[in-house]
Amino acid sequence: MYLLTPQKMKELEALSDKNGVSYAELMQNAGEKLAEFIYSLPINHSYGIVFFCGNGNNGGDGFVAAKMLSMGGYPVTVVLMCGEPETELSMRAYLELGESDAEVLNLYDNNEKIFSKLSSSALIVDAVFGTGFHGELPPQVKACFSFAARSAAKKLAVDVVSGGNCTDGKVSEGTLKCDYTVTFAYEKVGMRMKPLSNCLGEITIADIGIDKSLIRKVIPVIKTEDDFIEKVIPERNPYSNKGDYGKLVNIAGSKRMPGAAALSTMSALRTGAGLVTLASARTVCESLSGNIYECTYLPLKETTMGTISQTNEKEILSLCENATAVSIGCGMGNSEDTLSILKALLKNLSCPIIIDADGLNAIGTGIDILKDIKADVVITPHPKELSRLLGLPIEEILENRFSIVEKLSKEYGITVLSKGNPTIICGANGYSFINENGNAGLSRGGSGDVLTGIIASLAAQGLSGTDAAAAGAYIFGKAADITAEKLSMQGMLPSDVIKELPTVFKMLKR
Repeated sequence: MYLLTPQKMKELEALSDKNGVSYAELMQNAGEKLAEFIYSLPINHSYGIVFFCGNGNNGGDGFVAAKMLSMGGYPVTVVLMCGEPETELSMRAYLELGESDAEVLNLYDNNEKIFSKLSSSALIVDAVFGTGFHGELPPQVKACFSFAARSAAKKLAVDVVSGGNCTDGKVSEGTLKCDYTVTFAYEKVGMRMKPLSNCLGEITIADIGIDKSLIRKVIPVIKTEDDFIEKVIPERNPYSNKGDYGKLVNIAGSKRMPGAAALSTMSALRTGAGLVTLASARTVCESLSGNIYECTYLPLKETTMGTISQTNEKEILSLCENATAVSIGCGMGNSEDTLSILKALLKNLSCPIIIDADGLNAIGTGIDILKDIKADVVITPHPKELSRLLGLPIEEILENRFSIVEKLSKEYGITVLSKGNPTIICGANGYSFINENGNAGLSRGGSGDVLTGIIASLAAQGLSGTDAAAAGAYIFGKAADITAEKLSMQGMLPSDVIKELPTVFKMLKR
C-alpha cells in the first residue's frame, strides 16, 4: 500500500493536472465520490445533512457533494466556517451550489439556527481544512465542533478530520472525531499515526481519476506488507552455497550484557545469512560458544569493565575486510572504546553498517561523524536515543517523528529506523516506509537486539540498508505477532520471537 505526505499529494495533483485530469476535474470527481459515499450510508438522509465548509479546496469538495445531494432531493445545509471561498476552484463550486436548494449559512451570523440544524440532522460533514492543515483550529471552528460533537448525528471527514496533521499524526485541540473518513486517491502518512488515527473512524479511499502510474514519480511512502517482502527477498537458489548469502560481522556484547550478543547473533542466523561471526569480549565468546554453534567467533581483548577494547581495532578491521555487512552496538557498553571502534569502521568500510544501542549511545550528540562516509549506514534509534542524537526534547520527537526522521535521513544520507508505533523507516535512497505490525509484548529488553540481527542479516545477503531495515521491521513484527498469539504479550520473550522467524519465512515461502 502507498501512503502520501501532504506535499507528495500536492505534487501528484500537479502531475495529474499536467497529464490530462485537471484540478477542476479532480475536485468534481472528489465531490461526486463523496456524495456517492453519503448516499450509501445507513442513515435516515431525510433528517438532513449539514456540511461544514472551509474557504479552501477542501470546502470546494464539500460544495460539490452538497449540490449533488440537494439536487437528489435531500435536505442540505452548508455552513461557511471561515467566510466565503478564497480559491478559484472552491469559489466556482460555491457559485454552482446556488443552482441547488441547499441552504447556506454563515457561522458568524447564524449560530442558533446552525446549532438547531446540528441537533436534528442525520449526518455532519467536516470539509473545513484538508490534508495540508497544521497548527491549531481557529476558536470559532473549535466552538462549533464542540457543539457538533454532542449531536447524535453521524460524523464524516472529507479527506481528513479538520485539525489533523497528515504528516505526523498530531491533532489540534477541538478536532471533531468522526465515524467515517473519505480520503482521496491515497491514504496520508499521518493517518497511520496516533492520535490522528483514533479520530478517523472507518476510512474509505476514493479514486478521483489520478493515473495510477503517476504515483512512482512522487516517491510515495510504502506500507510494508507481504508483497513488499516477497519482492526484496529472493527465493533461495537450490544450487547455492553459504558464500552466496553474505558474511556478517556482529560486533556486540560485553561482560555485563552477553545476552545482547546472543540475541543479535541468533536472530541474524535465523534470518539466513551465510556466515556470521560474533566479534566480542573474550569472556562473552567463551560463554556463548557452548550454546550457539552455527557462528564463528572473534574473541577480543577486554577493558577492565569487560567491554571490547579499542586496542582491537586492527583485528576488527581485518575481519571486516571481506564482510558484506557489519552490525555494531548491541550490549557493547557506552564508552570511548565503543566510539573509537565505530569511527574506525565508518572511516574504512563501504559495506552496510547497522548501528544500534550502545553504538548510538556512544555517538551521543556527535552525530556529524555520520557525514561524508562511504558505508550504507542504518541507525535504529528509539525516541530517547533520537532525542539524544539530535539534542531535541523527547516530546518534540514524539510529536514530529516522521518529519524529524525524514529530515535526518536526507541530511546525512543514511537510513533511519525510528522505533515506535508505527515504526518509521526513512531511507538513504529517498524511499520511506511505515510498519504497523508488532505488539506491546516487544516492550522489554533485548527486542532491539533481535531486530538489529535481522536487519544486519538481510543487509549481508545483499539488500540495501533501506530495504533491509524495512523488511527487517516487518519480519520482526510478524514474528512477534505469531509469538504473542501463542504465548501472550505478557509472557513472551525476545528469544521466543527468534524461534518464530522460520515460521514467518515459511509463510512468505522463503
